[in-house]
Amino acid sequence: MKKIFVLIFLFVATFSFAQERCGFGLNEKNKAKNPVWLRQKAEFEFQLRERQKEEKNANSRIQAKVYKIPVVVHVIHNNSASVIGGANNVNISDQQINSQIQVLNDDYRRKSGTNGYNTNPVGADMEIEFVLATTDPNGNPSTGITRTYTTQQSFDLFTENQSIANLIHWNYERYLNIWVVRSNGRTIGYSAFPYDSQLQGLEATASDIAGQNIFDGVIIDYRNFGTCCGTLSQTYNLGRTTTHEVGHWLGLLHTTADEPCGNDFCDDTPQIEALNLNTTCVSVSSTCNGVKRTNMIENYMDYSPDRCMNIFTNDQKTRTRLALELSLKRKRLLASLETLAETNNLTINVEPNPSKNNSFIKTQFTGQKDVSIVVYDFLGTLIYQESFANQKSNFFSIKNDYLKSGEYIVKVLAGSEIATQKIVVQK
Repeated sequence: MKKIFVLIFLFVATFSFAQERCGFGLNEKNKAKNPVWLRQKAEFEFQLRERQKEEKNANSRIQAKVYKIPVVVHVIHNNSASVIGGANNVNISDQQINSQIQVLNDDYRRKSGTNGYNTNPVGADMEIEFVLATTDPNGNPSTGITRTYTTQQSFDLFTENQSIANLIHWNYERYLNIWVVRSNGRTIGYSAFPYDSQLQGLEATASDIAGQNIFDGVIIDYRNFGTCCGTLSQTYNLGRTTTHEVGHWLGLLHTTADEPCGNDFCDDTPQIEALNLNTTCVSVSSTCNGVKRTNMIENYMDYSPDRCMNIFTNDQKTRTRLALELSLKRKRLLASLETLAETNNLTINVEPNPSKNNSFIKTQFTGQKDVSIVVYDFLGTLIYQESFANQKSNFFSIKNDYLKSGEYIVKVLAGSEIATQKIVVQK
């Protein structure tokens, strides 16, 4: 998978390697036909590179905090009897799901004594953890696992990602959504990239934003998800497809950047001629710019067999941390995890303001209350309204990517209290 780092936005063992392990490369190839997109990508990557240098030099604060990301796993199946688990059953067991969450944490935390540990001097603890959600979007207790029946037997992860997301998804600004499905064989994994951006030069197009509002998460074929309990691929059977796809969700590129000797904007990942399609962990070399080097086949953003993978690098860490800081959607997800202090009276603060895309409202009050968000234009016309039952102090989103440029009034109702603030939308 090679997705553009638009931050600031692999079926069975018999699958042939002519197929894409990850759908990201397909997406990149399509976009590369657009000269405007190519210019924006180049401008964005330059700015990101400069930010990476700044963070390295400053030993930035964003590399010190461990982020814990709530995950919801949506199992999409066509098992009319709703049988859970067993051979060749896309309606996989909770145990298989839990095994995948464990792999994510082993890999992203570089845990000693696990398959995710390495002794490479450029190997990084990404300081990102993943936990199954304990509450649903309405505040009800949850296991972080949903199961949805459909008559459709398989999906094209690349072309049908929005259709999959339309079956079920939870708020993208509060959860990492992972869908487990039966792939039709074209790809075994696909991910959304953090397309929203506050960086000059790579403002996402309207279609990018609209698309990400429909689909923002990771899709994995059930035979490549987790490490146990069901029917697993022979090559991709240790959960690294999900590790790879979540890397894209966090803004990482393939180590080829989807072209021979491409630049993934991470200096500590050697340039390579092609992604690794071997079925064993044999050493591979590349000659790029006249220099022959050994490929880092262990890198999670390559296509190596799962058992070969064990490393994210320090520069990849910096890149993902910047994605979490600079992508509004990722930033809002992290903000939603904060425990906000209660206030005696309702207080609100809209950030960012002014804004080109979505904003969020830092909303504080006492106890738990029903909350409503209402947006009016300056003529008093109702533009947008959304309600949330039984909420604590929290961050609430304003979907102002649908608003025209101008000034608006945001009104927040929490129980019997009301607070208002002017917002400015700049398109």
